Amino acid sequence: MFIQIMSTDMVASWLPSVFVPLIGILVPAVFIILIGRYITATE
Repeated sequence: MFIQIMSTDMVASWLPSVFVPLIGILVPAVFIILIGRYITATE
C-alpha cells in the first residue's frame, strides 16, 4: 500500500511525469472516440 507522506518537492517533480503522458494519451483517445461516434451517427 502506498500510504506515505510525500514532500511537496517530490509531488511537484512526480505529477508532470504522470499527467503529461496521461493527457498525451487521453486527449487523442477521446478525440478519436468522438469523431468515430460522429461519423457513425451521420452515416
